[in-house]
Formats: sequence, C-alpha cells, structure tokens
Amino acid sequence: MTPLLLAALVAAGCVLQARFVRADRVHRYDAAALLKGLAALAFVLVGVVGALDAPSPEANTVCLGLALGAVGDALHALRFVLPERKRLLFNVGAASFLFGHLAYLVAVVPACAAPTRGLAASCALALAVDATVLPRVRVQSRAEFVAGGAYLAVTSAVVGFAAAGAAATPSASKATLAVGAAAFLASDVMLAVNNFGGVNSPRLRAVSLGTYYAGQTLIALSLALA
Repeated sequence: MTPLLLAALVAAGCVLQARFVRADRVHRYDAAALLKGLAALAFVLVGVVGALDAPSPEANTVCLGLALGAVGDALHALRFVLPERKRLLFNVGAASFLFGHLAYLVAVVPACAAPTRGLAASCALALAVDATVLPRVRVQSRAEFVAGGAYLAVTSAVVGFAAAGAAATPSASKATLAVGAAAFLASDVMLAVNNFGGVNSPRLRAVSLGTYYAGQTLIALSLALA
C-alpha cells in the first residue's frame, strides 16, 4: 500500500507543479498560488509517509524542512497575488526556506559518516557558489547581499554533507537525498541569477521551479528509502 500511495502522491505533485508553472507563465497568479500550495503539500505528504514507515529524529527534522519549504512556496506565490506586499512576502518566504535548509543541515550533519570530508566539501562548494553568483546579483542593501550569500552557503552545506555521507556509506536513501539537495541548490542559483541578476527569463524561471520541485520530492522520497 505504501509504495502505491507514494507513487500517487508523487504523480499528483508533478501534475500540480506542471500546472502551476503553466499558470505562472500566463500570469494567472490566483490559480498559480493554489496549485503551488497543493504541489508543496504533496511533497510534504511524501515525506510524512516515509517518516511514518521508518521513524527517526532525522526523518522528523527532514519533514520539518519540507514543511518550511511548503510555507515558503505559499508565501512566494502569494507575492504575485498581493503585489502591495510583494517585498515582505518574498523576504519572509526566503526566511522560511532558510530555516528549512537549516533543518536539513541538522539532519544530514550527524548522519554523515565522514564529517571532515563533509565540512571540506561544504566550504568548497559554498565558496564556489557565492563567488559565481554574488558578483552577478544586484540587491537594495548590503544586508540583503550578505543574507543572500549566507543562504547559498547554508544550501551548499546541505549538499556537501549529504554528498559526503552518501559517498562514505552508500545507500539509495542517502544518494537520493544528496541528489535532491543538489537539485534544490541548482534551483536557488537559477532563481538568484534570474531574479537579481537582470536575466528575467520566463524559461529559466520555469526550469528553476521544476528543478526545485524535483529536489524537494527527492528529499522527501529519501525517507521512504531509508
């Protein structure tokens, strides 16, 4: 029953996410917000089902990260519905995503069997990502610039520790988590360049959104594979 339920949730989430991207591209923002919220609910439920089958403190923390990501999704979608509060909704949504990444970090660091390699990989990746992305972005204040760099560094750290853990003690669950975290980071990089680097490409936005959803779904599925 559980594999069928997971397959149904993943399939429903993919359909909802695809419809959200389409609605977003044609500026049907009310429909897009609803569809994005439902798609986020789908990956949260995938994580919850996996955590119920293999309960652990790490699984609970990953579920918290998924839920915080869903909140960020809702807030970022609503900024187009409520344009007068666009900046506030974006910033609060970004904070929710940051706390979600911190939850993932709390889960992957203790589970990493090669913490020294994880730290080295995290630092190297964070430096590379920040050095590549930050010179391209234009924000309104130094505080936003620093916050953006810190956000990308935390996201990179999740990838670094997840990848080091998967390499040290290979398993389907750890590999899936590492790939999902990497997809999430790739999505964040595309979003930063597109939104704050002056690109403003609808196609890149669609790719970024799709990559984000794939990343969150893989992170959620990693719990079912544990």
